Order: sequence, then structure tokens, then C-alpha cells
Amino acid sequence: MDFGLFLEDDGPSAVLEDDAISTVETEASAEERAATAAPTGTKRARKKERTRREIYTTAMSLFSEKGYDGVTIEDICRNASVAKATFFLHFENKAALVKDFNDEVTAAIIEKLTGHQGTTEEQLTLLQSAFREAWELNAPVMQKMLREFVDQPAMLSKAASANQGIVNLVTDIVRRGQARGELRAHFAPELAAVSIVSTWSALAAWWTDNPDANTGTEDDNPSLQIIDITLNGLKARG
Repeated sequence: MDFGLFLEDDGPSAVLEDDAISTVETEASAEERAATAAPTGTKRARKKERTRREIYTTAMSLFSEKGYDGVTIEDICRNASVAKATFFLHFENKAALVKDFNDEVTAAIIEKLTGHQGTTEEQLTLLQSAFREAWELNAPVMQKMLREFVDQPAMLSKAASANQGIVNLVTDIVRRGQARGELRAHFAPELAAVSIVSTWSALAAWWTDNPDANTGTEDDNPSLQIIDITLNGLKARG
């Protein structure tokens, strides 16, 4: 299936044995805090991005090896060689890693779409198929990560942030479709994008509660049907 708090102590397995981490649980260094707030393009900003990327890739590797529930934030910090406070500068909890997963897939899709001459429907289908493949390849991890993400307080505002890159990409696809005359020009492309991505996200949330459900063939896949409804409407055509 496609798509688009701090954790409590996980028990004895979460107890730190690495003094380098346990002594800096509550406060990040001044350099780390400055890097987090630094403008894009500066040396500190690049350091911040490298650190965030290292945390993300380390976490995903551990999830693949041990399962989502088998990995604590302390495990991620230890393997990424960062302080626990540094983790929390970048991510509110494990579930917040879903934003970087979405951003990673979105970046790959943008590269694929560079110079792509297909229609709006073809480009949206390519996007949907890429997300579906990425989520299904990581299904056991992503189902649990998304379930935890959905269960958070203030989930709607967090979802908006996690999906922003996808919404921006869909907005660009819709805007280009309007410029080519494929789509009506009187509606805001941002609104169309939010509508599409929100529905995809709702389907993804449903998937977390129904992990064994058949998500459809290429002909009746729910997300492809959403594209069809969005572009062609519900009214029967004569």
C-alpha cells in the first residue's frame, strides 16, 4: 500500500550502557543547537543535514534488521554515534522518521519526472506507483511506524509536515497540467494536491489496521481510483 511525543521507556532493553550517550540525555551541545537553527547552505546547516541523514539511515537499517518494535531510540543513537538529545533535535520520536522516508521517495520521483513528457494522469500514476513500491518493500516497518504516527496527539498538524514534500510535488504536477490545458484552470493546484494526498494518507492509515488486506490489482487499486475520480469526477458521462 502506498502512502500520502517523546517515547516512554521501552523497558529493560532501553537501558543505556553507553556512557557517552547516557551522560548527555537532556541537553544537546551548543554547536548542535546552533546547527539546527542555521540557515540553509551554511556549514552548520550542512552538518545538521548530515547528522539527520545519519540518524535516519541508521534507524531504517536497524528496523530492517530487528523490526520496528525491536529498536529503541537509544539503539539508534548508539549506532549513529549521536547523543540522545541530538536525536530529539531532529525527530520527536521514532514515528517522525516517516517524514524523511516520504522525502527520500519524493526526491527519487522528482528525478524520474525530470524531462518526463507524460500527461498529468501518467505522472500522478508514476508517483503513486513509486510510493506503493517503496512502502510495500518496507511494509512490516512502515505499518508499525505509521500506526504510531497516526496515534500521536495533534496528528493532523504532524501529517501536514510529513506530507509537505509530496503535496508540493503533486501541486507542481497539477499546475503543469493546467498550463498544458489538460486540467481546468480555475481551481488552485494546491487544493487539488491536498485533496489527493489527504485521501492517499487516509488509505495508508486504513492499511495499518488491515495489514493483510488485498490492496487491489493495477486495475482496481484504490489509489489509482482516487486519481481517476479526481481527474474525471463521479458523474457518469454520456
